[in-house]
Amino acid sequence: MTVDSRAALFLMLGQAAERTVSQLEEVVPKEALLISPSYDLAALVPEKTRRAAEASEAYKLFFVFESYLREMMVEVLSNDGQNTNWYEKVPPDVQTEVTKLEQTEEVKSWMALESRDKSALLTLPQLLRVIDVNWKDGFEDLVRDKSLIQQARVLVHLRNTICHMSTIPVEELARLKQTMRDWFRVVAP
Repeated sequence: MTVDSRAALFLMLGQAAERTVSQLEEVVPKEALLISPSYDLAALVPEKTRRAAEASEAYKLFFVFESYLREMMVEVLSNDGQNTNWYEKVPPDVQTEVTKLEQTEEVKSWMALESRDKSALLTLPQLLRVIDVNWKDGFEDLVRDKSLIQQARVLVHLRNTICHMSTIPVEELARLKQTMRDWFRVVAP
């Protein structure tokens, strides 16, 4: 065995050992989770910190997907050529739910949140419903395949799982990625 071969084998064994050890519950993860400049939760609750790091990828994907759908919905419904406010095309029951959320936002105005418009208060199922209800008003030409809405509806449970502080299995993360690839291939090629 050459020196290079032994060095490569040594590195591979070291990486395998590092991966194995890093999965042990009591081992502090590499990623810090600071709640102050000197207080790292990774040392206090390593397993929870490790799970949070796992969940963060799905959360980031949902953040991008929902934000994209929200902006697309507002843009399509605002560009109808009739100078109509996009919100007028939101189904009445969804408008009622948004009104309730606006009231909650008002009560919680003491929190340091940015001002949020009505579109920011729509949930993923509501966004998909607005797109579905207004399919003929511009979404049909843009999305072209209504089955994408149903694919995205399947993701709602995964989104709720992540947003309620649980992780999702790798196969479900793959489902999320595949659905997003399908949407972005069609809508934003």
